[in-house]
Amino acid sequence: MAERKALRPRHMMLLVITSFLLLVVSLWSSRSSSARIHPLTEAPLAGVPDPLEGSFGTMTPGEETKTQPGPGAGRTTVRHRVQPGDTLSTIFTSLGASMSDLRKIMEADAEYLALATLQPGTEVRLSFNATGLLTEMALEIDAARTIFFTRTDDATFEYRQTESETRWVSEVLRGTIEGSFYASALRAGLTESQIASVSQLLEHQVNFRRDLRAGDRFSVIIGQEMAGNESTGKNRLEAVSLQLGSDTHTAFRFEDGNYYDLNGKSVLPAFRRWPTNTPYRVSSPFSRNRIHPVTGRKAPHNGVDLATPRGTPILSTGDGIVQRIGNHPYAGKYIDIDHGNAYKTRYLHLDRILVRKGQKVQRGHKIALSGNTGRSTGPHLHFELHINGTPTDPLKAEIPTAADVPTALAKRFEKEAEFKLEVMTRAGSRSNLMLAGTRGTSD
Repeated sequence: MAERKALRPRHMMLLVITSFLLLVVSLWSSRSSSARIHPLTEAPLAGVPDPLEGSFGTMTPGEETKTQPGPGAGRTTVRHRVQPGDTLSTIFTSLGASMSDLRKIMEADAEYLALATLQPGTEVRLSFNATGLLTEMALEIDAARTIFFTRTDDATFEYRQTESETRWVSEVLRGTIEGSFYASALRAGLTESQIASVSQLLEHQVNFRRDLRAGDRFSVIIGQEMAGNESTGKNRLEAVSLQLGSDTHTAFRFEDGNYYDLNGKSVLPAFRRWPTNTPYRVSSPFSRNRIHPVTGRKAPHNGVDLATPRGTPILSTGDGIVQRIGNHPYAGKYIDIDHGNAYKTRYLHLDRILVRKGQKVQRGHKIALSGNTGRSTGPHLHFELHINGTPTDPLKAEIPTAADVPTALAKRFEKEAEFKLEVMTRAGSRSNLMLAGTRGTSD
């Protein structure tokens, strides 16, 4: 009994020591485990911006973007390369910009419609200040042109465009009629729009359905606009020659942007002054500094507003090709027509569009019904005339009158036409020729 009593304190001591060791091991394991887990819970996940970094470049996988400091401390610029299927809404959302700012930019674009079509491969840049406020949007239109929408003091955005120096490089395309002119021209390397332009220029001389015969020949000089060594994507017809048996039909672009035959006579009919059957009251004239009737702010008015009732027939003022149709949140339903020379017309706030993109129209062709779409104070037609890319007062501008080359310029035209005719006859197909140089103006 005495021996058992002597062992009891020893057992108690062993029990205490064992419990202490188990507690130390447990605490050490816990601390060691925490040290391993803690960095994983604190590290930012791949692809998710750290809010402390102030990054606005939240992009979906696969988009080509990069964020870099802007001019000034804390400023950020985010770049996005436009992909097929992109819209401004998806781009703004992915870049962390607000829809309210996009609406303000679209409002500023109503007089220009520069944002109506995004071209894949071009670049969008959004600049933010240190607080995350969008200060500027830049869109690369082509290799020579970039447009900017810059925030002003009253929280609106102003439009501006920069343009680098360009030159025109020309090439010759030549072919023989085998089947239709359309199929023959495609084989020769012309695009669908270029084919439409050729037929537009010569349709008052040639019936393309009945007059062509197998073996007839054609030559075309196409001008390509270049910025440095890069094409801007713009092109124009410099000259066309179509030989039908012993007859040759021609059209030459002259320095005034109009087209004439070898004798200096206009190949296109005269323009209409009004895009309606009868003149209507001008409710708002062309102005560089108009006070907008809805916003109350100064903004250019690049056309004239005609007080046409809803449903009034709208007519093309000249022969041309429908270049673009669309529905802008502020400009409403609209049509752009390229008249094959230095002239383009635009019709806004339409109720119903009666033509399709790429369609050929003639002078007086009913293209739409006027309306009140987009943002406006009432039914009307907004009508624009652009000459060499510049908006001009359509009720005062000099418009094509189907006249001959001016007498003072007749000798110069004759010399240029003979030279281009010689080029179309003798130059190798698709040979690059510096015909227009830098003196030409873009369409």
